[in-house]
Amino acid sequence: MAELAARWAALGLPRPRSQPLPEGARARLAHLADLRDISGPSEAARAGAEFASERWFGADLLGVRPWLAPDTPARGVVPAVLRAEWTGFLALLGEYGPWVYAPDVRALQELSGAYAALVTAARSAPEAEVLLAAERSLTLGAHRTLLVRLEMTPYRQPARAGVDAAGLHDLETAFWALAGTQAAQAHARWQARR
Repeated sequence: MAELAARWAALGLPRPRSQPLPEGARARLAHLADLRDISGPSEAARAGAEFASERWFGADLLGVRPWLAPDTPARGVVPAVLRAEWTGFLALLGEYGPWVYAPDVRALQELSGAYAALVTAARSAPEAEVLLAAERSLTLGAHRTLLVRLEMTPYRQPARAGVDAAGLHDLETAFWALAGTQAAQAHARWQARR
């Protein structure tokens, strides 16, 4: 148990399962926690100012957009995304999930589905498998912390046939790949129109 705690701490989570899940919150872990329609510069500026202090806000949005400067201040990320991809939806997928910017409702649904698949699989997995998958994912980028974020809460209900670390890692990688592909396509479409 001490070894698991030390490994979680090395991933930036000194106290796993320390955030309580309020009544009904377990069922909402993969649902939209926040959604903003970014239809122009003023909405982008407002959203950037409102969410700049959120821990993973900038890292999540910049991590899949190599065409944006990685040191863009969190407050300026949504305006920068708007300038590079044009209008879309800014969303927080679950209270402990990722921030995403999707060009349309269908893209947002795809991202939400990919994240829900990860949450569902992780919920039934043993802690050791979740930890191993989190360690593997973090080596691919600082923003790949979805399993670490989930582990802040007592969300897991391990089952006998839970997903292994490789499966969890694949699901998290697939989520980030989808987010990156959508962003790249939106960026290319917008650049072609200019």
